[in-house]
Parts: sequence; structure tokens; C-alpha cells
Amino acid sequence: MKVVHIDKPFKIQDMPLKDIYVLDNWLSTELYHYFDKLITHNSWWSKTNSVTSDSPTGLPHHSFWGASFFGQNFELEPDMKPSDTYFVKYLIKRLETEFGFKYTRFQYAGLNSQTQGCPGTIHTDCRPDDVWNISFLYYPNRFWNKNWGGTLRMLDEGHSGLDGRQEHIEKHQKAEVEFVPNRLVIFDGRIPHGADAPNESARYMDRKSLVIRGDEVELVKDSNLLYKDFTKHKGRFL
Repeated sequence: MKVVHIDKPFKIQDMPLKDIYVLDNWLSTELYHYFDKLITHNSWWSKTNSVTSDSPTGLPHHSFWGASFFGQNFELEPDMKPSDTYFVKYLIKRLETEFGFKYTRFQYAGLNSQTQGCPGTIHTDCRPDDVWNISFLYYPNRFWNKNWGGTLRMLDEGHSGLDGRQEHIEKHQKAEVEFVPNRLVIFDGRIPHGADAPNESARYMDRKSLVIRGDEVELVKDSNLLYKDFTKHKGRFL
């Protein structure tokens, strides 16, 4: 497992994905700033991203802000109107078109927002037998100081909860990806992973990420078919 930096999207030829791919400046400045403004000034957010624990206190392992757009089979999440999801649907179609696949078992699309003191637990996105899955993370913050932290950690073994998280990372981390604005990360969702919280120097700034993942995809050889579908809907999503 290694991190591979690419300068443009590539057509996926084989599954499962062997490496973690990182594409910087994925969206144009106009689209990237549009999306960050859209999610920053909207009221979708709620304290929904929680991981329960077996602590006698009843407190969760982690709890930070989230906003869900689509669930399984692209089903609209509660409290989301179709008009709220147009741009995210456009991004999903764009991923399918640029990387040459189509989701056949879609799982989830939504936002996470972490502030200092809110690291994410180590987790996987799908079951071990979901060989044909693909996960994407996109970082829409318009500005981020690299000294604020927020690194994505990739490991070879899962871990439950936050107790002992750092020690587990020291023993089992295989790769890491820095949090960089307008960065797209592509990987096999069966890889255990978790994102660091911003550190104290970030103060009130939040680490925002868009999650797009599916349990199974079909590789599409004729990308013209996907492109026609993409251009057909592009105007509607924007």
C-alpha cells in the first residue's frame, strides 16, 4: 500500500485498487469555491456523525458535525430536498465519468466537519468481501494551514474507539495523506482509516470533507456512454 500522486484522473482498469491515489486541484477554482460557500452557509449540518461506545458514561467515541445527501441506492436522505443535492450528484457523475466506472451498489454521500479535540475513529467503509468497492474523499476548505493538522491515516488493522488510538496508529499505520484544500483521495474502502482532528493552533477552524462511497462498481470500457450521461445532467446540477 502506497500513496500515489496523480496529475489527472485515470480510467480504472483493474479491481481492487492496490494503492491510495491523490489528485490535487481536482475542481476548477470557481467550482471549488462555489461548493465550499454552498456547504458553509447552509443549515444542513447537525451533530449526526457519532460512533457509540461501551463506556459506562454512555459517551460516544467521537461526535462531530455531519450532513447526509444520499444513502443506499442514491436514496435521498431525510430533510434533504432534491435541489440541495444537485451539485453533489454532479460530482458523483463526474467521478464516474473521469475514472471510468459506474456505481452498482451505492452506499453513501455526505459531509463531515471536525474541530480540535474531535479525531475520527479508525474504521472501514465497507465489508471485507466488497472487493469491487471505491471510496472517495474530497477536501473543500478554501483555506488550510498545513500546521493545523488533520492528516488522514491508513492502517493495516482496524481499531475500536479512541482509547489507544495513537498507540495503534504508531504500530499499524501504512500510509498518510495530508489535508490539503481541493484535494481528492481515491482508495479501497476496506482499508482501515481515520482522520486526525485539527490541532489547537487551528482554533475554531473546521476540517471539512465530502465522503462518496459505494460497495460495488462496474468498470465501463466505453467512456462515451458515461460522458453523454454526464453532459446531459451537468447543466441541471449547476
